[in-house]
Amino acid sequence: MTPLTLLFMLSFLVYVDVRILAPVLPSIAGSLGSTPGMVGLAMTTYAFAYGAGQLVYGPLSDRSSRLGVVRAAGLGFSVCTLLSAACMTTGQFVVVRLLAGAFAGAVIPLTLVFIGDSVAYERRQIVIGQLSVITSAGLAFSASIGGTIAYAISWRLMLLGYGLLALIPVGLMWRLDARASQSVALAPQVTGRFFDFLRDRRAQFVYAGVFLEGFLLWGAVTYLGAFGMARHGLDQFGVGLLIALFGVGTMAGGLCMATIRRHCSENTLAAIGGGGMGLAYLMLVPHWPWPVFGVSMVLLGLGFVGLHTTLQLRGTEISPAARGKAFSLFAFNLFCGISIGTAVFGRLVDAGHYDMMFTLAGLGLIVVGWGTALSPRRAHDLPEE
Repeated sequence: MTPLTLLFMLSFLVYVDVRILAPVLPSIAGSLGSTPGMVGLAMTTYAFAYGAGQLVYGPLSDRSSRLGVVRAAGLGFSVCTLLSAACMTTGQFVVVRLLAGAFAGAVIPLTLVFIGDSVAYERRQIVIGQLSVITSAGLAFSASIGGTIAYAISWRLMLLGYGLLALIPVGLMWRLDARASQSVALAPQVTGRFFDFLRDRRAQFVYAGVFLEGFLLWGAVTYLGAFGMARHGLDQFGVGLLIALFGVGTMAGGLCMATIRRHCSENTLAAIGGGGMGLAYLMLVPHWPWPVFGVSMVLLGLGFVGLHTTLQLRGTEISPAARGKAFSLFAFNLFCGISIGTAVFGRLVDAGHYDMMFTLAGLGLIVVGWGTALSPRRAHDLPEE
């Protein structure tokens, strides 16, 4: 198998793990004698550790090997996911998930950096769209199969199975020569400091956009399972199937990315994507029947492809000479946004203010989409308009 194939496989499994708690949050809370908001802290710490790890993984991969860093971190991720299934208290669960997030943080960001190394800018968003198909399939799988296993058997068995599956691509990676698999020659001394990237005006818009996207989109996604049970009286199986439609929408958008990019500039795509995600959340505010929930999940996934792949595309080009380090700030901002958004929205959820959460998330995502569309661009993007 090629390095990119193995990276895609592990990205799928990491994405399953990142999103697996949303549909089964109430079940875990009941098992550990806690509340959804308290168990949601496990997702907060996971996201924070995932983001903080970027500040190590990105620069390290610039100086050594993308694949070598991923396979070592992948082993730690697999072990911690297995340990998550054995936790008996909320505190234990939060700590182990923090460690799992720290290791998982190497996989998807460095896969995107690997794509940035090896794919020309003109085709890069199409390949990123292919990765979004893989990760959205992971989301659909985690929501539907994960919810089914938790409903019929146990959330512990669910985590155990995912941890074991992750060992397969990790083991295959150890059979490859990491240096020979490197797609570009890396300089021994990588130029550029974190502060230098933060001073770049184009980079500022990218980093701010992805932080707000993480805060608003994923902060609210965390509590969709609890919302479906509270508002519509659905069980975990039904909620899991509905949330899986988000992955279906993302998958559809990723598969159509080549066609979409022939007709839309990346700026137009960002504006439509932010607007679509915003509308999807605003559709959840009125007390409409549960099928509207399903429709909103498809729209949320379609919108996500438009905005997020545009932000990822621009993130990979902030500093080609130090791509790992520059993109590490992208992932750091994303997961800081997720971490803070999960914590803030958790307080609203525990107080029963779902409508306020979805209104804030919906309006905010519309602003982020348009802000990205109007932000400074690379010179070679100008003719697209």
